[in-house]
Amino acid sequence: MDPLSKTLKTCPFSPHIALMAAIFGIFGSALRAQESSYTEGEKLFALKVKPLLKQKCFACHGEENKIKGDLNLTNRKDMLLGGESSENVLIPGDGNGSLLFQVTTWKIEDYEMPPKEADKLTQEQTWWIRDWISEGAPWPSEERVAQIQKKYAEGEQVATSKALSEDWQKRRYETKKLWAY
Repeated sequence: MDPLSKTLKTCPFSPHIALMAAIFGIFGSALRAQESSYTEGEKLFALKVKPLLKQKCFACHGEENKIKGDLNLTNRKDMLLGGESSENVLIPGDGNGSLLFQVTTWKIEDYEMPPKEADKLTQEQTWWIRDWISEGAPWPSEERVAQIQKKYAEGEQVATSKALSEDWQKRRYETKKLWAY
């Protein structure tokens, strides 16, 4: 006799309740396994790198059909193709060797990115890019990114009646900076 049949037969409750409990146990285990299956690279991308690219890079390299230097940074496939300056923009597994990391450090003359001093990335932000690339530069689906952000994002998400954009609707705030907390 298989374990499920044995459980149903010996359960002091209704067999239907025992079956429901078994089903919830199986699905609960599957969900926990899925949550723990997020790689460090995926978490880094979802929580740090993707928002950083949106904020600092997409305006020139992908937003509204604007692709300067033939470099589209809005998806992994196009990053792997590179741009007019180099094909080595993104070398998964080689953060230090990828041009994407190198240009953000401002150590390559005439290739400082983002180009405005006011938009220059912090050292920590450049390390996020380097570490994400070193982790294989994973680019999870939008659904998976949303799951990771929901589970691991820091700060409070404040409900608003109507935001200017999806990003504004889902933005997070440091709890200590919200007057209501």
